[in-house]
Amino acid sequence: MRGEFAGACEYYEQAIAVVTEVGATEDVVRMRARQAQLYWLLGDADSSAAAMAQARRYAERVAWPEALAELALAKAELARWSGDTEQASRQLGVATAMLGNDIERANPRAVTQDLLGYLAEDLDKACEHRVAAVKAASEAGNAPQIAKVLVGIADLALRREQFEQAARLLAASTSVRGLPDHSQPDVARIEQAARRRLGETQFTEATREGMRADWRELAAVTLAC
Repeated sequence: MRGEFAGACEYYEQAIAVVTEVGATEDVVRMRARQAQLYWLLGDADSSAAAMAQARRYAERVAWPEALAELALAKAELARWSGDTEQASRQLGVATAMLGNDIERANPRAVTQDLLGYLAEDLDKACEHRVAAVKAASEAGNAPQIAKVLVGIADLALRREQFEQAARLLAASTSVRGLPDHSQPDVARIEQAARRRLGETQFTEATREGMRADWRELAAVTLAC
């Protein structure tokens, strides 16, 4: 989260060695998939591809639908970051199929609806997915998930050219999480766009407002579809 991606990848390597030793193969799938994302953020495409390939190989050894769904979701997010929306949609479909009825649980619903919000080209449709995502995240009560969903709502505000609201929502996300999340490229993208359009003074003021505001109220204002 602090942007120390090389160090994070090294820690994942140590963790993977331990869980491999105890035979927790399904955990290796998730860890390698996340490590692949971190290598991508580090700009190391070869290591990212190698980590994802290892995640796939481990996934072939397990029959845990949740582990396979996590792998597909990691692939979908990585594809979206890379601009490959077709692959992102395909992997999301795989994850949804793997989850089956579990897709109705709050956490998977928040993750999938958040991703669908990014992929939706129509703004009204994107808004519907954002409404579903924030509802699911609120039900789960998971602070990191709520913070991530707020970034997605900030993306919707940005797409609507509501630049001050986008800045407020990013600040609210940071407040919920407790510190900025540099492992989410959408944060930097939205911040740069809002800062460029608002200017430094206006962006800073909107950020202050977002830090003081109730994140539920900020979300509700933006999601009045």
